[in-house]
Amino acid sequence: MVSQKNNNKISANAIPLHIMKFNLIKYNSLDSTNAEAYRLYQSGKAVSGTVILTAEQTSGKGYGNNYWESEPGKNLTFSLLFEPQIIMPSDQFIITQIISLSVLEILSKIIKEKTCLIKWPNDIYINDNKIAGILIQNFIIGNNIDCSIIGVGLNVNQQKFLSDAPNPTSIKLESNNYHSLEEILDGILNRFNQYALQLPSPSFIKSLSNNYLNHLYRYGVSHTYRDSEGTFTAVITGISEYGQLLLKKDDKTIKAYGFKEVEFL
Repeated sequence: MVSQKNNNKISANAIPLHIMKFNLIKYNSLDSTNAEAYRLYQSGKAVSGTVILTAEQTSGKGYGNNYWESEPGKNLTFSLLFEPQIIMPSDQFIITQIISLSVLEILSKIIKEKTCLIKWPNDIYINDNKIAGILIQNFIIGNNIDCSIIGVGLNVNQQKFLSDAPNPTSIKLESNNYHSLEEILDGILNRFNQYALQLPSPSFIKSLSNNYLNHLYRYGVSHTYRDSEGTFTAVITGISEYGQLLLKKDDKTIKAYGFKEVEFL
Protein backbone atom coordinates (compact mmCIF):
# COMPACT_ATOMS: atom_id res chain seq x y z
CA MET A 1 0.00 0.00 0.00
CA VAL A 2 1.28 3.46 -0.85
CA SER A 3 2.17 5.49 2.21
CA GLN A 4 0.21 8.73 2.25
CA LYS A 5 0.57 11.98 4.16
CA ASN A 6 -2.59 13.59 5.46
CA ASN A 7 -1.51 17.10 4.55
CA ASN A 8 1.26 19.28 3.12
CA LYS A 9 1.10 17.65 -0.30
CA ILE A 10 0.31 21.04 -1.77
CA SER A 11 1.51 24.55 -1.02
CA ALA A 12 -0.73 26.49 1.34
CA ASN A 13 -1.19 29.11 -1.38
CA ALA A 14 -2.08 26.56 -4.03
CA ILE A 15 -4.49 27.32 -6.83
CA PRO A 16 -5.37 24.89 -9.63
CA LEU A 17 -3.09 24.87 -12.64
CA HIS A 18 -4.40 26.17 -15.97
CA ILE A 19 -4.05 24.36 -19.27
CA MET A 20 -0.44 24.63 -20.38
CA LYS A 21 0.26 25.97 -23.83
CA PHE A 22 3.14 23.94 -25.14
CA ASN A 23 5.80 25.87 -27.01
CA LEU A 24 7.90 23.46 -29.06
CA ILE A 25 11.51 24.44 -29.83
CA LYS A 26 13.13 22.04 -32.30
CA TYR A 27 16.83 21.44 -32.91
CA ASN A 28 18.65 19.24 -35.37
CA SER A 29 21.35 18.54 -32.78
CA LEU A 30 22.02 19.37 -29.13
CA ASP A 31 24.40 18.21 -26.45
CA SER A 32 21.40 17.48 -24.21
CA THR A 33 17.81 18.72 -24.13
CA ASN A 34 17.99 18.94 -20.34
CA ALA A 35 21.15 21.02 -20.60
CA GLU A 36 19.49 23.36 -23.10
CA ALA A 37 16.40 23.63 -20.88
CA TYR A 38 18.64 24.49 -17.94
CA ARG A 39 20.39 27.20 -19.96
CA LEU A 40 16.96 28.63 -20.76
CA TYR A 41 16.01 28.52 -17.08
CA GLN A 42 19.25 30.23 -16.04
CA SER A 43 18.66 33.01 -18.57
CA GLY A 44 15.32 33.79 -16.92
CA LYS A 45 13.43 32.98 -20.11
CA ALA A 46 11.92 29.70 -18.99
CA VAL A 47 8.17 29.46 -19.49
CA SER A 48 6.09 26.56 -18.22
CA GLY A 49 5.12 24.41 -21.19
CA THR A 50 8.30 25.00 -23.19
CA VAL A 51 9.42 21.76 -24.86
CA ILE A 52 12.99 21.33 -26.11
CA LEU A 53 13.13 18.65 -28.84
CA THR A 54 16.13 17.45 -30.81
CA ALA A 55 16.73 14.87 -33.51
CA GLU A 56 20.20 14.13 -32.14
CA GLN A 57 21.77 14.34 -28.68
CA THR A 58 25.55 14.31 -28.62
CA SER A 59 25.71 13.98 -24.82
CA GLY A 60 22.35 12.56 -23.84
CA LYS A 61 22.14 12.43 -20.05
CA GLY A 62 20.87 9.80 -17.68
CA TYR A 63 21.24 9.85 -13.92
CA GLY A 64 24.78 10.44 -12.68
CA ASN A 65 27.29 9.72 -15.41
CA ASN A 66 24.95 7.49 -17.40
CA TYR A 67 24.68 8.10 -21.14
CA TRP A 68 21.43 7.78 -23.09
CA GLU A 69 21.98 6.14 -26.48
CA SER A 70 19.69 7.39 -29.24
CA GLU A 71 20.12 6.98 -32.99
CA PRO A 72 19.58 10.39 -34.65
CA GLY A 73 16.09 10.92 -36.02
CA LYS A 74 14.76 7.61 -34.77
CA ASN A 75 13.63 8.38 -31.22
CA LEU A 76 12.04 10.97 -28.98
CA THR A 77 14.50 13.01 -26.94
CA PHE A 78 12.88 16.02 -25.34
CA SER A 79 12.69 18.10 -22.16
CA LEU A 80 9.65 19.84 -20.72
CA LEU A 81 9.87 22.95 -18.54
CA PHE A 82 7.15 22.78 -15.88
CA GLU A 83 6.43 25.28 -13.09
CA PRO A 84 4.72 23.27 -10.32
CA GLN A 85 4.79 25.86 -7.54
CA ILE A 86 1.66 24.29 -6.04
CA ILE A 87 3.67 21.17 -5.12
CA MET A 88 5.75 21.25 -1.95
CA PRO A 89 9.44 20.31 -2.43
CA SER A 90 9.03 17.34 -0.09
CA ASP A 91 6.35 16.00 -2.43
CA GLN A 92 8.21 16.33 -5.71
CA PHE A 93 7.69 12.62 -6.39
CA ILE A 94 4.24 13.64 -7.65
CA ILE A 95 5.99 14.98 -10.76
CA THR A 96 7.74 11.65 -11.25
CA GLN A 97 4.41 9.85 -11.03
CA ILE A 98 2.69 12.16 -13.52
CA ILE A 99 5.33 11.96 -16.26
CA SER A 100 5.96 8.22 -15.77
CA LEU A 101 2.26 7.41 -16.12
CA SER A 102 1.88 9.79 -19.07
CA VAL A 103 4.59 7.96 -21.02
CA LEU A 104 3.37 4.53 -19.90
CA GLU A 105 -0.24 5.13 -20.92
CA ILE A 106 0.65 6.30 -24.42
CA LEU A 107 2.94 3.29 -24.88
CA SER A 108 0.25 0.94 -23.63
CA LYS A 109 -2.10 2.20 -26.34
CA ILE A 110 0.52 1.59 -29.03
CA ILE A 111 1.87 -1.77 -27.80
CA LYS A 112 -1.36 -3.32 -26.60
CA GLU A 113 -0.16 -6.92 -26.58
CA LYS A 114 2.81 -6.29 -24.27
CA THR A 115 3.02 -5.43 -20.57
CA CYS A 116 4.19 -1.88 -19.94
CA LEU A 117 5.47 -1.11 -16.42
CA ILE A 118 7.35 1.55 -14.44
CA LYS A 119 10.64 0.43 -12.95
CA TRP A 120 11.07 2.60 -9.87
CA PRO A 121 11.49 5.46 -9.90
CA ASN A 122 10.83 6.36 -13.55
CA ASP A 123 12.23 3.97 -16.14
CA ILE A 124 9.61 2.51 -18.47
CA TYR A 125 9.81 -1.19 -19.25
CA ILE A 126 8.15 -3.49 -21.75
CA ASN A 127 8.22 -6.81 -19.92
CA ASP A 128 11.88 -6.89 -18.75
CA ASN A 129 13.31 -4.51 -21.35
CA LYS A 130 13.87 -0.77 -21.00
CA ILE A 131 12.13 1.40 -23.56
CA ALA A 132 12.29 4.84 -21.92
CA GLY A 133 14.23 6.77 -19.31
CA ILE A 134 13.24 9.94 -17.51
CA LEU A 135 15.50 12.49 -15.85
CA ILE A 136 13.92 15.16 -13.62
CA GLN A 137 15.74 18.18 -12.21
CA ASN A 138 13.82 20.28 -9.68
CA PHE A 139 14.90 23.80 -8.78
CA ILE A 140 13.66 24.93 -5.37
CA ILE A 141 13.29 28.49 -4.14
CA GLY A 142 12.05 28.92 -0.59
CA ASN A 143 9.16 26.55 0.03
CA ASN A 144 8.29 26.07 -3.61
CA ILE A 145 9.55 24.19 -6.63
CA ASP A 146 10.31 27.08 -8.94
CA CYS A 147 10.81 24.93 -12.02
CA SER A 148 11.09 21.29 -13.04
CA ILE A 149 13.05 20.18 -16.08
CA ILE A 150 11.61 16.85 -17.18
CA GLY A 151 13.78 15.01 -19.69
CA VAL A 152 12.42 12.02 -21.59
CA GLY A 153 14.27 9.58 -23.81
CA LEU A 154 11.91 7.17 -25.57
CA ASN A 155 13.10 4.55 -28.04
CA VAL A 156 10.66 4.63 -30.95
CA ASN A 157 12.03 3.48 -34.33
CA GLN A 158 15.58 2.39 -33.43
CA GLN A 159 16.30 -1.30 -34.09
CA LYS A 160 19.99 -1.71 -33.21
CA PHE A 161 21.64 -0.58 -29.97
CA LEU A 162 25.42 -0.31 -29.76
CA SER A 163 26.01 0.60 -26.13
CA ASP A 164 26.58 -1.94 -23.36
CA ALA A 165 23.12 -1.27 -21.88
CA PRO A 166 21.83 -4.73 -20.94
CA ASN A 167 18.21 -4.61 -22.06
CA PRO A 168 17.19 -1.84 -24.48
CA THR A 169 14.13 -2.12 -26.68
CA SER A 170 11.97 0.17 -28.82
CA ILE A 171 8.41 0.54 -30.05
CA LYS A 172 9.53 -0.74 -33.47
CA LEU A 173 11.10 -3.85 -31.96
CA GLU A 174 8.05 -4.54 -29.79
CA SER A 175 5.33 -3.78 -32.35
CA ASN A 176 7.14 -4.44 -35.64
CA ASN A 177 5.83 -1.11 -36.91
CA TYR A 178 7.30 2.36 -37.37
CA HIS A 179 5.54 5.17 -35.54
CA SER A 180 5.27 8.95 -35.79
CA LEU A 181 7.47 10.77 -33.30
CA GLU A 182 5.22 13.82 -33.45
CA GLU A 183 2.05 11.88 -32.64
CA ILE A 184 3.67 10.14 -29.69
CA LEU A 185 5.04 13.43 -28.34
CA ASP A 186 1.61 15.06 -28.65
CA GLY A 187 0.05 12.14 -26.80
CA ILE A 188 2.52 12.30 -23.92
CA LEU A 189 2.22 16.07 -23.50
CA ASN A 190 -1.57 16.03 -23.63
CA ARG A 191 -1.73 13.23 -21.06
CA PHE A 192 0.70 15.13 -18.82
CA ASN A 193 -1.52 18.19 -19.11
CA GLN A 194 -4.62 16.21 -18.19
CA TYR A 195 -2.91 14.91 -15.07
CA ALA A 196 -1.47 18.28 -14.04
CA LEU A 197 -4.85 19.99 -14.38
CA GLN A 198 -6.23 17.78 -11.60
CA LEU A 199 -3.79 19.23 -9.06
CA PRO A 200 -4.13 20.14 -6.22
CA SER A 201 -7.03 17.72 -5.57
CA PRO A 202 -6.13 15.37 -2.64
CA SER A 203 -8.34 12.64 -4.10
CA PHE A 204 -6.46 12.90 -7.40
CA ILE A 205 -3.09 12.66 -5.65
CA LYS A 206 -4.25 9.51 -3.87
CA SER A 207 -5.50 7.93 -7.08
CA LEU A 208 -2.28 8.98 -8.85
CA SER A 209 -0.20 7.13 -6.24
CA ASN A 210 -2.38 4.05 -6.52
CA ASN A 211 -2.19 4.12 -10.31
CA TYR A 212 1.59 4.38 -10.16
CA LEU A 213 1.78 1.46 -7.74
CA ASN A 214 -0.53 -0.68 -9.89
CA HIS A 215 1.91 -0.29 -12.79
CA LEU A 216 5.09 -0.80 -10.78
CA TYR A 217 7.64 -3.31 -12.07
CA ARG A 218 8.10 -6.28 -9.69
CA TYR A 219 5.44 -5.04 -7.30
CA GLY A 220 4.33 -7.71 -4.83
CA VAL A 221 6.67 -10.42 -6.17
CA SER A 222 9.84 -11.74 -4.53
CA HIS A 223 13.05 -10.82 -6.39
CA THR A 224 16.75 -10.35 -5.75
CA TYR A 225 18.27 -6.98 -4.88
CA ARG A 226 21.60 -5.58 -3.69
CA ASP A 227 22.34 -2.77 -1.25
CA SER A 228 25.44 -1.60 0.62
CA GLU A 229 25.20 -4.64 2.89
CA GLY A 230 24.97 -7.25 0.13
CA THR A 231 22.48 -9.30 -1.87
CA PHE A 232 19.04 -10.22 -0.56
CA THR A 233 15.57 -11.24 -1.67
CA ALA A 234 12.61 -8.99 -0.99
CA VAL A 235 9.15 -7.96 -2.11
CA ILE A 236 8.23 -4.40 -3.16
CA THR A 237 5.39 -3.43 -0.84
CA GLY A 238 4.92 0.21 -1.82
CA ILE A 239 6.37 3.69 -2.10
CA SER A 240 6.97 5.98 0.87
CA GLU A 241 5.53 9.48 1.12
CA TYR A 242 8.89 10.79 -0.11
CA GLY A 243 9.06 8.46 -3.12
CA GLN A 244 11.35 5.87 -1.53
CA LEU A 245 11.08 2.23 -2.54
CA LEU A 246 9.74 0.02 0.28
CA LEU A 247 11.19 -3.49 0.31
CA LYS A 248 10.05 -6.25 2.66
CA LYS A 249 12.91 -8.67 3.26
CA ASP A 250 12.73 -12.36 4.16
CA ASP A 251 13.02 -11.51 7.85
CA LYS A 252 9.80 -9.43 7.47
CA THR A 253 11.56 -6.11 8.06
CA ILE A 254 10.64 -3.28 5.68
CA LYS A 255 13.33 -0.86 4.57
CA ALA A 256 12.96 2.36 2.59
CA TYR A 257 15.52 3.03 -0.15
CA GLY A 258 16.32 6.25 -1.95
CA PHE A 259 17.45 6.35 -5.58
CA LYS A 260 20.74 4.50 -6.20
CA GLU A 261 20.66 2.99 -2.70
CA VAL A 262 19.43 -0.37 -4.01
CA GLU A 263 20.10 -2.31 -7.21
CA PHE A 264 17.66 -4.52 -9.09
CA LEU A 265 19.25 -7.89 -9.94
